[in-house]
Amino acid sequence: MLYDRPYMRETPGNAPESGQTTMVTKLLVITIGVFVLQQVLNVFFPGPDGRENSFLWEWLALSGENFHQLKVWTVLSYGFLHSTQNLLHIVGNMLGLYFIGRMLEPMLGRQQFLLLYLSSTVIGGLTYLAFHFGDVQVVVGASAAVFGILTLFCLLCPERPVTLLLFFVLPLTVKPKWLLRVSLALTLACLLFYELPGAPGSRVAHSAHLGGMIAGFLYYRFVYLGGGALRSSPGTGKASVELPEWFKNRKRQVAAKKISYAVNRSQSRHELQKEVDRILDKINASGFGSLKDHEKQTLDHAKDILR
Repeated sequence: MLYDRPYMRETPGNAPESGQTTMVTKLLVITIGVFVLQQVLNVFFPGPDGRENSFLWEWLALSGENFHQLKVWTVLSYGFLHSTQNLLHIVGNMLGLYFIGRMLEPMLGRQQFLLLYLSSTVIGGLTYLAFHFGDVQVVVGASAAVFGILTLFCLLCPERPVTLLLFFVLPLTVKPKWLLRVSLALTLACLLFYELPGAPGSRVAHSAHLGGMIAGFLYYRFVYLGGGALRSSPGTGKASVELPEWFKNRKRQVAAKKISYAVNRSQSRHELQKEVDRILDKINASGFGSLKDHEKQTLDHAKDILR
């Protein structure tokens, strides 16, 4: 695949342009801003228990009861709330967003990274409801979204060593493929033994974590690998639906008789290599959705020639 070639690896030139705010930074600012708002409301308008503001919990937190009341937006809004009684809740999630997001966003582009983040939040919320549809207990936090971006990163860079701070103290270097397997195994085990009805019970929504991981797998399979996906239309920034790969291949075979490739057949291998490198740099900087039709055709044409 073209994604596996050496010139697809990150380079300093793929960083966001100077003065351009990354999507990771925007999400950090929004989430931390909401957390500060929670703290202010807890001081001036405390809830019945004297701690969490009841308005935010009633209208923005996710629970089976809120969903029964048709507050369907809570499957997204819960991801921007955090417990104000446990500072590690938001600190852990924001550290995960920062360290994983700063590596993943240049690979996807800002819009696609936001799509993955929000989709992971929603699918995580729906997965939680599947196990707790009749419960009144609420769930908040960006953990599902963080698990979603972690899953995609591990799938894209399975052999790239990363160093983690175990318990925020002990450095541990591990390959992402093993990190993903361990995370999935622990999530399933905790879901079965601590969260399902009849289990001792847990304050952690492991089902939402599982939903976030599912979102990461789905994005990798159907969006990143291009097997029929939602992508950003070039020049518009709006989502559009792409046809399945097998259908697009048939269309290419017909169109090839009428449309010439952007790379002239008389070009040398070196010239073709330079054009492919330019297109791949553009993908790294702005995402696959930023490519024009003739650039996609060039990649298709070059894939077999450069093999």
